[in-house]
Amino acid sequence: MATKTGCEGSASVDHFHFEGNPKAIDFDQGHLKKRFSLLSVIAFGFTTMNSWVAFASGVAVPLACGGGPGLIYGLIAAAIVMATINTGFAELASAYPSAGGQYHIVYMTFSPSTRKPAAFFTGWITVIYIMAAAASCNFFVASSVVDIAALWNQSYSAQAWHVYLLHIILCIIAFAVTSRFPSTIGRLGVAVLWLSIAGFVASLTTLLAVQDTKQSANFVFTSYRNVSGWPDGWAMFIAITGCLWAYSGVDAPAHLAEEVPNPSRNVPIAIMTTMGLGIVTVLAWNIALMFVVTDIQSLIESGVPILEVYNQALNSKVATTVWAVYYMVMFYDIVLNLFIAAGRTIWSLSRDGGVPYSRFIAHLNRANPVRAAAVMLVLQIIIGVLYIASSTAYNSFIGLTLFALNLTVALPQAALLFRGRGILPERAFSLGKFGYMINAAATSFVVFFSIVFCFPTGLPVTGTSMNYLIVVMAVGLICTAGAWFLALRKTFTGPRLEFRDGQGCR
Repeated sequence: MATKTGCEGSASVDHFHFEGNPKAIDFDQGHLKKRFSLLSVIAFGFTTMNSWVAFASGVAVPLACGGGPGLIYGLIAAAIVMATINTGFAELASAYPSAGGQYHIVYMTFSPSTRKPAAFFTGWITVIYIMAAAASCNFFVASSVVDIAALWNQSYSAQAWHVYLLHIILCIIAFAVTSRFPSTIGRLGVAVLWLSIAGFVASLTTLLAVQDTKQSANFVFTSYRNVSGWPDGWAMFIAITGCLWAYSGVDAPAHLAEEVPNPSRNVPIAIMTTMGLGIVTVLAWNIALMFVVTDIQSLIESGVPILEVYNQALNSKVATTVWAVYYMVMFYDIVLNLFIAAGRTIWSLSRDGGVPYSRFIAHLNRANPVRAAAVMLVLQIIIGVLYIASSTAYNSFIGLTLFALNLTVALPQAALLFRGRGILPERAFSLGKFGYMINAAATSFVVFFSIVFCFPTGLPVTGTSMNYLIVVMAVGLICTAGAWFLALRKTFTGPRLEFRDGQGCR
């Protein structure tokens, strides 16, 4: 049973008290420490998404589906889609700030009869999405190390297990750093923010200044070249869907809500600033890329497209290596951020009884969820086995990242359409009269592009190019359902606290 009460020093705060099984209560082990400023939470959001850097590894699909126009106009259309979705999410993050992020928001917006299972599934889908995102970024770093070794040593033959061992080492380092020095991540994020902006300017200058033979504006903006096998119209939707990846991870600031002052104001500022900077940088960089690329097919077929970009533009092993190291630093900072977000999400679930051995995992070390982050470390070691066992299975799992993320941020917006926006509490960021329109558009976008996500990116389809996203998602849901019905529905309480300025009110 839930009762609404006030909380001293704050207005209209929901406080949930559950009657029944006493074992389902009292998982709370303390509170997170305020360790992020507005600037550092903006930096955390930007360096997690880091569009112009992160999307350099994902240009193959839009290029195959339309060449320059498929990439540039795909990024513009994807920016509109993701800005709409994330604007609606920013309002909800303002209304319900919590380290649980989407899972907490779903619980607060769904009806009393459905909120517990809906929140539980959302929480675990969020964990799966973060696990896939961290694996993707970390394997990019590990693969880049191997590729640089092969670039300088022609006799070196890279093996999948080499990359997997590097993946494990990098994950252990990420866990150790984020667990022992969590406050440093905020300061590091600010430094990486400026490093990213400086690298963006330097990269644009390098690409446009060094290349002697530049492509024409027609090649970049109007010469539509679809080699995907799909009809041109549908290929453009595939291209837009591929470009959505450029704006993933913008939910990251929401998981710091309990560690930043005035989260109702500062978290949506970080989300919207991240989105704006991401759109500007990724568009500018990819326009520059299209002016200097000489062999699109090689770029499409490259395992690490960004190395191929600099190889074509600079034709220098030294310059390519320098930029490859820079990208590894950028991607590894994303890995650090995702370990932070994972620790907060798993800890939030565990303090509400939504994780096996919740009492143990919910424990904080120096106001930091070290044990919750250790769960992500174990999951990374396990999921990395897929990289060795089956590249098809691994790629299908990684494809789940944005698909799952968009579902988690759209579910509560869909709930508002059915229950009415009047259920939202007072908040610093409100969409006002535009709320229903944005929530409806966001829901529609997620439904449509979730369907497109399930299509193969090219024809003809083979066993290795087939899109197994639905299968992977079904396996994840079956495992989550098994955990729910076999054990955790008896201990899961749902969020028991509403937070104002990061402080829990009992």
